[in-house]
Amino acid sequence: MRSIKTKLLSLGVAAAMLLALAGCNISTPSSVGTIGGVDIPAGVYLLAQYNAYNTASGLADLATGETANDVKAVLKAECTGTIGDEEVTATGAEYVEKLTLRAIEYYAAVEAKFAELGATLEDAATSEVASSVDSMWESNGELYEANGIGKSSLEAYLLNAQKASTIMNLLYGPDGSTPVTEAEYTDFLNNSCYYIESVQIPLVDYSTYTMADDDQKTKILEIAAQCEAELKENASGETSDMTVLYTAASEYVPQAMETLGATMENASEAIYYAGAQLYTPDDLAGYGTDEYNNLTDPLDEAGMNQWTTIDLGTTILVARRVDPLKSYTVEQLTSMYDLLTALKSDELQDQFYADGAAMEHALDEGAMKTYSASKIKKNV
Repeated sequence: MRSIKTKLLSLGVAAAMLLALAGCNISTPSSVGTIGGVDIPAGVYLLAQYNAYNTASGLADLATGETANDVKAVLKAECTGTIGDEEVTATGAEYVEKLTLRAIEYYAAVEAKFAELGATLEDAATSEVASSVDSMWESNGELYEANGIGKSSLEAYLLNAQKASTIMNLLYGPDGSTPVTEAEYTDFLNNSCYYIESVQIPLVDYSTYTMADDDQKTKILEIAAQCEAELKENASGETSDMTVLYTAASEYVPQAMETLGATMENASEAIYYAGAQLYTPDDLAGYGTDEYNNLTDPLDEAGMNQWTTIDLGTTILVARRVDPLKSYTVEQLTSMYDLLTALKSDELQDQFYADGAAMEHALDEGAMKTYSASKIKKNV
């Protein structure tokens, strides 16, 4: 089960890891101009542009034999995708340009709001950024240098993500100017999130990375059915004693492992296949689409508090949806999970994009041409 991550921070970190691009060492021009009076360092511009290129390369209608690493081909190809709420069809070069502008507008809006609030970053945040920069540079330094890039802009980009998180807390946190109310959290938990109790019955022997064959899967489905029956008998209330889930996992997970031809060195490890987890909309999105969700649709069909068996491909999930507020208070849940980010990050990001687009743009066209996307290097 995966934990909720702070989206605004992870957005900046994921982009930086994806792009492997950071601050600019080229002496001139050191900036591509300003947006809303906020200076856009050349390295930040290059980082945004590289990110835009990677997005465009995944959308490009390339000819046979052309790949995402063929910069010239990608920039000439037709790309169709969504930028904000708008579906856009353009050449790769035009698509990269639009995405790059949107990214630096966001950057400027965050910097401007952070300054307006008179905010400061905590030492822990700056230390985390410094550590991340060192780690990323150690892993990708050759590629950075091949693109004429140094550490300073990577640091600026990651600090910008930390600033966005700080702004969110200053606006919507418990001590913020417009804090999220308990009623808002309750509505979010009841109508947008799923709290799921489950036992995971494996379909993969991870010691050999071997999937169950048809016969093995049939036997494991029978094991899962037995697990479901036991949980229906012993965990039928609105909340569960986790001991019941652990007992079921200890009984049925080793049976599934044996069916796969594997063994558990320590039977007590089976309890790690049982648990209870809150899933936010972002978490749930990974299991399907609005048309059909492989996790939520079977749970909805079974009904609240009702156990069911769900085939997720690599595991058979014996699960049910329960009301988390039967076991925890809103305050406890907000301390256990990053509900503030789950609830407010999309709204705040949209606001930053809108604010950045509305700011006065004083960008240096000559400088941006100097850093043309055609100069991107994908390999070193």
